[in-house]
Amino acid sequence: MNAMDEGVETAAAEALADQLAQGVARAVERRLEEAGRARTLSARGARAAIFGDGGRGDERRNFADFLLSVRTHDSRRLEDVYRSSKAAMNTQAGAQGGYLVPEEFLPRLLGVAAERAVARPRATVIPMGAGVLHVPALDVTAAPAAGDTAAFGGLVARWSEEAAAVNQSEPAFRQVTLQARELSGYAKVSNALVDDAGAGLEALLAALFGGAIAWHEDSAFLRGDGVGKPLGAVGPATGAAVAVARKTANRFLLDDAAKMLARFMPGWSASRACWVMHPSVYSELLLMADATNLVFLPDARAAAPGQFFGLPVLTSEKLTALGLPRDVCLVNWEQYLIGDRRQVEVAYSEHTAFTTNQAAWRFVSRVDGQPWMRAPMTLSDGASTLSPFVYLS
Repeated sequence: MNAMDEGVETAAAEALADQLAQGVARAVERRLEEAGRARTLSARGARAAIFGDGGRGDERRNFADFLLSVRTHDSRRLEDVYRSSKAAMNTQAGAQGGYLVPEEFLPRLLGVAAERAVARPRATVIPMGAGVLHVPALDVTAAPAAGDTAAFGGLVARWSEEAAAVNQSEPAFRQVTLQARELSGYAKVSNALVDDAGAGLEALLAALFGGAIAWHEDSAFLRGDGVGKPLGAVGPATGAAVAVARKTANRFLLDDAAKMLARFMPGWSASRACWVMHPSVYSELLLMADATNLVFLPDARAAAPGQFFGLPVLTSEKLTALGLPRDVCLVNWEQYLIGDRRQVEVAYSEHTAFTTNQAAWRFVSRVDGQPWMRAPMTLSDGASTLSPFVYLS
């Protein structure tokens, strides 16, 4: 990809992120106004407003009420009811001074993030007890000798006669270092709140914050450059990713898919590996044909298949549009590590843009991600390479 393409790609990603942040802020403000009104209702009325008709939960202690306490700077309630302390100051650039989301709300919040994500539900997720975690990895990147394989990190076996000496070999290991990175979401919103009747505040607010976390995490897990953020599975700085040249410009053809599969490391399962493509590519898949017939959608009256060559097909706006590098990716997420610090901080400030009658919401999540491999695996022929991360260039 040339510098101009990289610039267009970055600008488009930033514009999408900004639109998402503004939408989240407006929706959160509307829902929190409802949460404030719910505090004045009876226990039964408050429960229905917060959890929806038939929903269950504590109307005095819930995620909506926690956010409202942050919004109104109710430090006493945050500390006494939610046992939520101020986030620790640190030396990294980013937001300061928010409140840590109570542990009881984290599984639900991150669960929503996983449901809306491409990477998190399929990757190898490792809890981080500290800011840095070292994970051992078998080094399969060194080219093997003829007749051997790199799949076992240099460990080899030899046929021998009974009682004959056996040559010693040891597998090679290395460390993958995961460092908790700060994912900060920041958005301004008008203080002129808009009434919007609704139900199920608890689920709506968890979906809004969880969805925002999922969107930005996925973007980094897919294409992050590793500078202050995760190193993406098919990012421009990912040494393990393999590029496949497309047959025809601005197209995704059957030949391209076959060549991508030929470079895909075997051993995957359909529950962990998948195709990921930009929505603009999907029409190419629907109309994909061999010399005489459609190959993906043989009957236009039937629902579109969910799999292609036995692997799930997912679309994501976080990839590039049709014709640009990384518009189609083939990823085995089992070979991608996510370090999960399980700390989410939420803060609110009405002073950020006082002169324009605006306030700001901010959340900070701490996470990291890296491919388990640092380079493609070289086969025993000494020339061919395979990878769990393949993209169309």
